[in-house]
Formats: sequence, C-alpha cells, structure tokens
Amino acid sequence: MNINSLNPNLSIDKQNISAIQQNNKSKEFATILEKASKEKDEKALHKAAEDFESVFIKMMLDSMRKTIDKNGLIPKSHGEEIFESMLDQTYAERLANAGGIGLADMMYKELSQDKQ
Repeated sequence: MNINSLNPNLSIDKQNISAIQQNNKSKEFATILEKASKEKDEKALHKAAEDFESVFIKMMLDSMRKTIDKNGLIPKSHGEEIFESMLDQTYAERLANAGGIGLADMMYKELSQDKQ
C-alpha cells in the first residue's frame, strides 16, 4: 500500500526531511548566537558554534552520499534513505561534539573577539 496515494499532498522524502532539519538548526543557531552575544555566555556561544559545525558536516555527508552510485544489486527503500539521513545527522553531531573539523573553534574565537 502506497501511503502517498492516500493523500497526494503528503509527499515526504529524504531531501524534504533534511531541509526541514537544517532549517530548524539554522533558526536555533541564530537564536542561540544572538542570546549568547547579548548575555556574554561563553558556553552558549561555543555550543552555537558546535551546532553550526554539525549542520555543515551534515551537508558535507549529504553531498558525499550523492556521489555514491545508486545502481546496486538491491535497491534502497524509502525507509533506508530516511535511516541513512538520520544516521548522517547523528554522525555529524558526534563529530562536531568530539572536535569536528575545527570550524567550531575558529568560529568561537572570532565571535568571542567580536564581543570584546
């Protein structure tokens, strides 16, 4: 049974979910960054920088996944694509929390200099 046939306006795919998640993260980042700069909260500023790095890493992982040939022996299901997107999100968050690629540290240094 195809769920999209029940409601044609309900079309959920990997790109839509990823776009919604990234949009929510960017709104959260802007709010946290603004609040941290007003209150001069160093921990919140560093957390905002880590969140931004997480979004950046997620975008890199999404781009890397697009380069993989999709013509395999067993075709991917819609559920598997959603799972991979969620897995990439978790990878991105854990990488950013573990030091990531250094983007969060650079942003934190720049943003904390602006506050002084």
